[in-house]
Amino acid sequence: DVIMADDVERLRTLPIDLGFNHENWRFIQQICVRLSEHRDPWVRSNSLLGLSYAARFRGKIEKNIVKPVLLRALKDADPRVAAVAQDAIEDINNLMNW
Repeated sequence: DVIMADDVERLRTLPIDLGFNHENWRFIQQICVRLSEHRDPWVRSNSLLGLSYAARFRGKIEKNIVKPVLLRALKDADPRVAAVAQDAIEDINNLMNW
């Protein structure tokens, strides 16, 4: 519902909340991948953190889905998004042994 309503304030925290609290890694991944293309840079950057948290706390994400998202985010026009992408790549590479 939050995504459909495009509630930007809530969308900014949703990926982090899911990453910490939701049990289903695939659901976290699905939402974070979707939000990685949002118009708001805070939503995009936090979606990358959500992917990192899914790897850290759930121990699973799909490389073929997540890696292209992270690589695209490295080229994001917003410098914060690109910086978070770099951090997320380092964390995920370490956590998932990629």
